[in-house]
Amino acid sequence: MATWLETCQQQLARLEITSVLADKLVTLSNKTSEDIAPELVQKINTEHARLNRQLERLHANRFEVAVIGLEKAGKSALLNAWLGQEILPSARERCTFTSTEIWSAQTEQDQLLFIQYYSKEEITKLQKQRQDALAGTLGDKERKEIQEDFDDTEKNLNAILEFAKQKNGYTQPFIDISEINEQLQSAIFTNRAQSLAIKRIQLKTVRLRSDRDIIFHDVPGFNSGIQMHSEQAIDRLKACDAIIYAKEMKQPSITGPEKEILLIADAEDPSLKVSDKIFVVLTQADAFDDPIDFKETLAKHRNYWPAVPERRMIPVCARAHLVEFGIPSEDTLRRTKSADDKTKLKKLGINDGILPLKETVNHYIDHERAEALQTRCDALVNAFRYLTIDVLGKLEPLYGELTDTEMEEDDLLGKEFNQWWGREWQRIKKDFDVWYAESIQGREEADALGAEHQELAALHAAYDAKIDALLSNLTTGQLDELKRIYTAGRTISMPDPREGNYKIREELFREIQQKFENELTDQLAQSLQVLIDQIVQKTQALLWETVDVRKSLLNSDESIEQARIRHGFQVLFLRFGRVAVEAFIAKPLQARERLLHERSAEIKTLEAFYQGTDMSKQDVTHYLRYGLWAAKAAAPTTSTRAKAALKTAIGQEVVNIIGNEPASTKKSAEEQEKLPEPSNFEQVVEEINADLAALKDYLKNSVFYAAGFVTYCNQELERIRNRFKEMEDNDRQWIGIIRTAVKYEKNPNIPYNIAHSRRDFRMRRELAIELKEVREVFSQMY
Repeated sequence: MATWLETCQQQLARLEITSVLADKLVTLSNKTSEDIAPELVQKINTEHARLNRQLERLHANRFEVAVIGLEKAGKSALLNAWLGQEILPSARERCTFTSTEIWSAQTEQDQLLFIQYYSKEEITKLQKQRQDALAGTLGDKERKEIQEDFDDTEKNLNAILEFAKQKNGYTQPFIDISEINEQLQSAIFTNRAQSLAIKRIQLKTVRLRSDRDIIFHDVPGFNSGIQMHSEQAIDRLKACDAIIYAKEMKQPSITGPEKEILLIADAEDPSLKVSDKIFVVLTQADAFDDPIDFKETLAKHRNYWPAVPERRMIPVCARAHLVEFGIPSEDTLRRTKSADDKTKLKKLGINDGILPLKETVNHYIDHERAEALQTRCDALVNAFRYLTIDVLGKLEPLYGELTDTEMEEDDLLGKEFNQWWGREWQRIKKDFDVWYAESIQGREEADALGAEHQELAALHAAYDAKIDALLSNLTTGQLDELKRIYTAGRTISMPDPREGNYKIREELFREIQQKFENELTDQLAQSLQVLIDQIVQKTQALLWETVDVRKSLLNSDESIEQARIRHGFQVLFLRFGRVAVEAFIAKPLQARERLLHERSAEIKTLEAFYQGTDMSKQDVTHYLRYGLWAAKAAAPTTSTRAKAALKTAIGQEVVNIIGNEPASTKKSAEEQEKLPEPSNFEQVVEEINADLAALKDYLKNSVFYAAGFVTYCNQELERIRNRFKEMEDNDRQWIGIIRTAVKYEKNPNIPYNIAHSRRDFRMRRELAIELKEVREVFSQMY
């Protein structure tokens, strides 16, 4: 017979190969759940979980025993007797609230006590479960116990939550097990708040076999009405190799909760009967006085467990063993008379049963569990054999015939896709043209008054606002700065008004030119960019937000494109904007004749494009020459300088014979109409402010139209509009981008559906490959 270690190594290698097959089978079944029955998928997943648990136990090389039973059946007393010292509380009142794990330690230095506490969230969940249990149907005793737990938790909640804050739990190494007795008693029993806060206790001790990795799980009573306690018991059953079932000797019948726990143990390990791995420990055997009653009760127990070998059904008296061989608690000593217990057990024909129990468990560990492992692994391997046969039988007819010579992936986006795209592109162009006409396109004579579209009118408004901002925030236009320039090199009381006027205009002209050439054209470019972005966003929407649309439509480097647009606005502005700034600002009123002569054509153009509300200002030549608008030349009574002009005309002869006045007389009349040259700082500022106001008016109502900004914008927008359509009509670029997005599934918004989509094709090809792999692994194993 093979030893446990040999069997473990053999079965581990065997199950690892089975695990490869199982993983592939799980992946395949989950992908093809529509092709195979849900029951088959569920069975595969169930067996896969069972296989993984068995592999985990084999890798750990541990022997795990679940010590289970109803509450107060004597589980804790039994473990105390096994350890030879009363460590776990076994008082008459209910005292086990959580799972206790007893691990074997290799040396005394490895011995350790570890306590893990519930989190705050888990404590809240426990209380909710207690409330739910109390709202249901319970026996009087169970209801009383759960109510006590609920009330005690509420009463001690603050103290419980203090324990919950210990995320890493509590750890205490020890050499002698008695060192942790007080801490363990407090944790499980005497400190009510602490016991209610504990989730798990782990005790590593050499009092289990030190030559084997053994774990005893003392779980809460399975008949607890608390869901979390029941779940802990179930988890231990799923992970165990054997079961020590503590059954009170006086209760030979099997209750409902006991049947439930045995059914769970049986379902978790269908290849191994519960009777093949259970030890029925009949506790409190000393409760009988009559040997006949004892034997009859024992016979009843055996009738309930006919498949369990007699050697694994053992009556025990844990208290008697502790009193005679171990270290009992003071409470146990007070309630026990050693001589009476020995006499009673001898009269019944038994001993305390602890040593036979240890020998039976050790024999199982050394010999029987190897057979149980063999049986369990045989069942797992065979289960996956039959499951694989079922899956292959259902899937190979559907996917197994897909070969490399079949249609390639690119064929999925052929003729049918082209036909679909042709229809979509015609719809997209139509929708785009309608939207462009409504949202972007200007009317005829776009640079005429009121001709621009709403969106382009917004550009005009932004332009006007920028003009206002720039002219309102001129550094040179501030009064203090004007005074500084005016008096530079002189005193304020002895200046030269003409020189001061020239100096101010020189600084003012330089600042305006610089700001307008940069900031104003930047504002126009930004406003146009808003419209361009609207077109791009519309094209992106029409092409289902596919990536690379903007990049393709505007070229890869947008900064170059934006610089080109700014340069275009600069050229347009400089053509007439510079003339306007030069005409109004560069020279004082008395020094403009040469400029009027040299810039006559450009000035006439500005006049022709003027579209202000006051058309009397259209004759800008008159203003530039005389300082007054033509309509006001005859009666300049509102200006101080106009009044001065009238005074100079007093006493001069005015001949007004139409067509016959002498040239000298006409020249004298012109001199009467022109404002006199400023003679002080205030008059210089008045002249300059009037010119700035006139400049602002002409920049807004003449230069904007004369420069053709709206026409330029429309040309740029039309260029992008035409490029969008030509990229497909001439170059077939959009179909390439959309085809790529569909091919690589980059855009789920594209409404293209096909019977054999790329995803379906890939899936079928992938399933065919996985089926082939399953078949190959299966062939190697069986």
